[in-house]
Amino acid sequence: MNELKKSDRAPYLMYADDVEIADDVSIGAYVVLYPGTRLGRGARIEHGAIIGRPSQSNPGSVAQPTVQQPTEIGERTIVGAYAIVCSGAITGPDAYIGDHALIREGARLGEKSSVGFSSSVGSRCVIGEGTRIQGFCGFPAGTIIESNCAIGPYVVALATTFSAKGKTPAGPVVVRAGARIGSAAQLMPGVEIGPGATVGAASVVTRSVPPGMTVRGTPASAV
Repeated sequence: MNELKKSDRAPYLMYADDVEIADDVSIGAYVVLYPGTRLGRGARIEHGAIIGRPSQSNPGSVAQPTVQQPTEIGERTIVGAYAIVCSGAITGPDAYIGDHALIREGARLGEKSSVGFSSSVGSRCVIGEGTRIQGFCGFPAGTIIESNCAIGPYVVALATTFSAKGKTPAGPVVVRAGARIGSAAQLMPGVEIGPGATVGAASVVTRSVPPGMTVRGTPASAV
C-alpha cells in the first residue's frame, strides 16, 4: 500500500510516494495528498485541503463510490481551504474549488469553472468550462451542467423522490449550456434545463424547461 508520509515542502504536509507536484505549486499547511494525485503547474492548494481521498458512502446510497486514480488538479487551479477532492476527480486549467467544498470521485470540472464555498459535486458529475456555481449548492451523482452556466447560491438538484411507496431513483439532472439558475431553486430528478433557459430564484422545477424559456414558481411554469 502506498502509505502517507510527512514532507518538508509545506508545514505538516502528508503525501504518498507516487504524488506528482509541479515545481511552482503552492501548498498550504496541513494538506493531505493521497496516492495517484497530480498537481499541475501553478496550482494553489490552500490550508487543510485533502486531494485524492478514497470515498466512502452510506450502504443505502444510490451511487456507490469506486476507487479511481489518478486525481488531477489542473494548471493554475485553486483548491480552497479544507476542500476535499476525492479519488479520480479531474479539473481543467484555471478552475476554482471554494473553501470547504466537496468534489466526489470521478467528477469532472472544466476549464475556468468554479465551485463555491461549501458546495457539493457528486460522483461522476460533469461541470462544463466557464460554469460558475456559487456557495452552498448540492448536485448528486451523474448531474451534468454544461458550459457557461450561472448557478446561484443554495441551488439543489435531487437524485431521488420519496413517496408512500418509498424512495424512487430517477435520471440525473441536466443543465444545458448557458442556462441560469436563480438562488435556492430546486431541480427535481430527471429534469433538463434547456440551453439559455432561466430558472427564477426559489423555484421548484418539476418538468424539463425548453431552450431559452424563463420559468419561476412552485412548481415552476413559464413567465
